[in-house]
Amino acid sequence: YFSRNPVNADVVAGSNVTLECEVSNEADITYYWQLNGVRLVNTTRRYQRGSHLHITRADRILDFGEFTCIAMNVSNGFSLTSVAASLNILWLGEPVLVQLQSPDSPHKIAAGNDVTLRCSVDGSGEVHIEWYRNADRLTKSDTVSFGKKRLHLKNVSPKDNGVYRCVARNEAGSRNSADNFSLAVAENGSALIQVQPRNQLVRKGDSAQFDCVYQNANITEWYFKGKTDPISKNSTRITVFANGSLLIHNVRASDEGFYSCVGIPVDANQEPQTYTSELNIAYLDELTGSSFEPPLPDSRTRIVPEKAEFELTCLPVAGNPPVRVWWLDPRGHTVTDSGPVRVDESRLIIEAARAVDDSGNYTCVAENMAGTRMASFKLVVSTPPNIVSDPLSMSVEEGAIASLGCQFHAMAHPVTMVLWRKNGKLISEDGSRIKMNRSNGTLVISEIELDDHGNYSCLVNTTGFKPVHSKPATVLVKERLKFSPRPVNKKLELGSSARVYCKAQGALPPVIKWFKEGQQGEQKFEIPDNVKDINGTLHFSNVTAEDKGRYMCVATNSQGIINATIDIDVIVTPKFRVYPQNPTEAYEGYPVMIHCIAEGDPKPTVKWDRNSNFSGFDRSRFHVLENGTLLVQEVHMADSGKYGCTAGNSGGFKREEVTLIVRSPEGYHPSEDQEGDSSMMTKTFTITLSIAGSYMMLVVGLMIWCRHKRKRRKQAYLNANGAEVTKAENGEAGGEHTELKEATASQQLRDGGGDGADTAQSHSSSQSRRSNKSSSYDRLAFPRQDLQNMVLLGRGVFGEVFLARAKGLHDGEDKEKETVVMVKSLQNTQEDSALQEFKRELDMFHKLQHQHVARLLGMCREADPHYMILEYSDWGDLKQFLLATRGGGKDGNSSRASGAGSKSPRPPQLSVTQIIQLASQVSLGMEHLSNQRFVHCDLAARNCLIASNLTVKVSLSALSRDTYSKEYCKYHNEVIPLRWMPYEAVYEDDYSTKSDVYSFACLVWEMFYQGELPFSKMSDDAVLAALKKHELQWKPHKAAPQSLQSLLVSCWSDSPRDRPTFSQLSITIGEISIDSAI
Repeated sequence: YFSRNPVNADVVAGSNVTLECEVSNEADITYYWQLNGVRLVNTTRRYQRGSHLHITRADRILDFGEFTCIAMNVSNGFSLTSVAASLNILWLGEPVLVQLQSPDSPHKIAAGNDVTLRCSVDGSGEVHIEWYRNADRLTKSDTVSFGKKRLHLKNVSPKDNGVYRCVARNEAGSRNSADNFSLAVAENGSALIQVQPRNQLVRKGDSAQFDCVYQNANITEWYFKGKTDPISKNSTRITVFANGSLLIHNVRASDEGFYSCVGIPVDANQEPQTYTSELNIAYLDELTGSSFEPPLPDSRTRIVPEKAEFELTCLPVAGNPPVRVWWLDPRGHTVTDSGPVRVDESRLIIEAARAVDDSGNYTCVAENMAGTRMASFKLVVSTPPNIVSDPLSMSVEEGAIASLGCQFHAMAHPVTMVLWRKNGKLISEDGSRIKMNRSNGTLVISEIELDDHGNYSCLVNTTGFKPVHSKPATVLVKERLKFSPRPVNKKLELGSSARVYCKAQGALPPVIKWFKEGQQGEQKFEIPDNVKDINGTLHFSNVTAEDKGRYMCVATNSQGIINATIDIDVIVTPKFRVYPQNPTEAYEGYPVMIHCIAEGDPKPTVKWDRNSNFSGFDRSRFHVLENGTLLVQEVHMADSGKYGCTAGNSGGFKREEVTLIVRSPEGYHPSEDQEGDSSMMTKTFTITLSIAGSYMMLVVGLMIWCRHKRKRRKQAYLNANGAEVTKAENGEAGGEHTELKEATASQQLRDGGGDGADTAQSHSSSQSRRSNKSSSYDRLAFPRQDLQNMVLLGRGVFGEVFLARAKGLHDGEDKEKETVVMVKSLQNTQEDSALQEFKRELDMFHKLQHQHVARLLGMCREADPHYMILEYSDWGDLKQFLLATRGGGKDGNSSRASGAGSKSPRPPQLSVTQIIQLASQVSLGMEHLSNQRFVHCDLAARNCLIASNLTVKVSLSALSRDTYSKEYCKYHNEVIPLRWMPYEAVYEDDYSTKSDVYSFACLVWEMFYQGELPFSKMSDDAVLAALKKHELQWKPHKAAPQSLQSLLVSCWSDSPRDRPTFSQLSITIGEISIDSAI
């Protein structure tokens, strides 16, 4: 069905417009358009762009009628016809003329008569007319009136004389009259125009002359743009002749405008006569790439395949006077309107392009009085390519350079480009290792890797023709001998048991041995007696100081020998020999020592901090002794707090904390430099500082706690999704003391891996262990490359949701079999709420196994973004199905609405029995969901799937960002399905099974009303207000059985306690369903 139907549109003639058309499932669908039942052929002006129809210049004649979009399934021949749409093209004709309507001849005009003028213009809609005499706009008066496009002048006299013009306006724009009317009424003693001034159009820099001759005029004067002072007769550029003519030399832009010729009669009692004319400078705009239709690319090159038809329109540029356009061929000859290369008005047409005769530079020429403008483009007629020599198979050693050639015969780059495929998939250049010469077809792979093994074929792509493929060439990559990974330096704890691994791999499994280098000058390569070398793994049973030294790992096979040397250091992590006493009490004014003595190898360094601040000490009173003890020479009350002692060396850190409590003895007085003005002021100051410090510590503590909580929540998601935990090897330093904060035993995951036998195949890469929960998700791992994207459904809170074809999804099935699935991608990893929601949905659909709940089929977590693969149905979501069952086109989204141009019947409306059966299925699925202690939170028709056998499954596509954004509302910075939520969920953030029951009743309401938006006539704010006041009134559909209506009303109860459970719903609706079937 159609997810987008073309709609009626208003467009100004000459402007562009697009008619949209799209179906819900575009698999095997092809589109075409019809106008008045006739299939449209693409032209430069009107063409199909994807599934939409784009018109660059709307034409009121060529685009008149009804447009329909036809979507045809090429696999079965079935087609759908969209709703018909038409264009209301707004236009305003030209030229605009002022005509004398009454009397029928200018000679019959006499003083005292009535005169009627008409503004002759055609256009769409209502055309408004404005009238002007000379440069002044006319308004209604006793002698002046207007009627439609007419101007009525009553009892005309010489004072009405002048040049009358009109301006026509409508939605398409405005136009000035090109031919005006001059009224000349004679009267005794008045000046009478004999030669009227005419509008002048000249080139910039030329001269313009206005002639004006009056009879009975004593003086003739000229005025410019209504200025009060007449034009001077003695200007160097302007001359006023004795006969009244005006001559302007070297015309420039500032000279454009209206010029008024005023005749002052001999009889001073008569009115002066004024006639106005206009001076315009001719102009012609430049031709650019956008002056062509379709626009030319920056390269000004167009490629057309041999024997194909080619069209290009040169649009007339703006200019005055009107512009004439023609074409020149590559030989400089004017293209005529006949022959294989011809023009139709300004459109260049080449019927069957010829590679030799028709290639070359074509020029569009635009010309008027202002000059000539030219713009050229290069036409290349391409010929089909063919491959002369296929690439050759080769065997290359890992790390070497592989070069594949492909000899072909075709036109030069960029008309022809050479691409390469590996195992059927296009190869992209990575900028450094893989490079393709698109001109000669050479593929060069530097530092070739094992993953580069495969079948390679070249693809020669000449514009206008189908690509030509070569035969595949096999590239074999021989694995070189290498460490995997290379061993690194180690620090071992004295007296511990430890293992040091050395793993290598090659074309054949290598033999791995360890050697220890002797002391300086000794040629000794033996490992100590307490160390065993088992298949490349050093086992230290009891690390001693003598185990320190340089160790060499040697790997050999038939390919050669490699070695790697590491340093093993024996250390002792810090340990406290004397712990600080906690708490430690001291008296104000007296010294105190807080002991903290640590030992280790190398000798640890001791650092002290106060309230987690290493610089918060008064160096004149606080001293750290050589053994690590903190000495306070004179204790102050402000010294109270938490002190930390951290001992660290290259093996790690150890930390202890102690609380110092300071008490005040009687008779104590601080030293003179510490005294204030009085003891009372000191106590007041101390108390104030203590309160302020406590408040600041509380704020900082809360901030740290909040940050830690967010970090734990994010880490919980990562752990739950199989994030590998890095394990410290036995005996290695840094295990539990790497960080300053303490760690619980459960956090210290250590590698208790097997003995050296586990490394017998040491050339294989080791796998990290996962938690039990992660292992259950590992079974759902699905290779990303086996997913083929089909169509984007929309976007949700944590990323895009799209349909894809999954190959070989189920065990035991044919590996080539494809299943249509819904994929939800995790792209928003910045917000904790998005991560939590993604994890919640994973857990929910993974644990729920029910015939009426969509299943979690797989996951892709090997790279970002993570994918959640869910079950999908052949008919898609329930919302779109309900919209498709509508009649009369209530909703614009319904592609099956009956109407003009619709050839395919819409799906029949669901019967009451079918709706009850669907509701029963949803209630059973939700019963299972609630029994597993899950809450759906967004139950609606848009989040349910329906199949062709009328079975329904609860899902959760949640397309809240675009597709169904109108069904969601932003409230308190969260996007919520407001119209499906009860009071407690919106205003108390209390989501429960009972809130899902409320949403379930809304879903049943949707099914009865064929997908209508609940409370569609109310805004979101109005729904919020009504919900807050408990005034939102739900009404079941009248067609629903009375027992079902009562059940729905109970589901919409304000109190969650009054709503039924899903178990009660499934039983009750099941009984209704049985009764309905009977």
